[in-house]
Amino acid sequence: MRIVDVDLSELDSATKRGRSRSEEMQELISTIESLKPGDAKAIVASNDNPAKRIRSRLLYAARIAGKRLQIGENDGRVIFAINPRPRKRRRTNR
Repeated sequence: MRIVDVDLSELDSATKRGRSRSEEMQELISTIESLKPGDAKAIVASNDNPAKRIRSRLLYAARIAGKRLQIGENDGRVIFAINPRPRKRRRTNR
């Protein structure tokens, strides 16, 4: 085994946990990362990509990007934006 130094930016493009990401998923992740509070985007659903599948892919991409999304459906489109509300904190019983 040989250990070498690498640039930390290479880790972002590396395959993680043995799962390769498609171009579509990479595009979703970069779109979610570039969203600012107050911005919204929409994906048009089709027979190949129904709204249910788009929603699940959006949730997966948001988890990778480390963001929380608001997601809704309207007129055959899946609309998403950054969730402005902070996460609910769990109470700890001490």
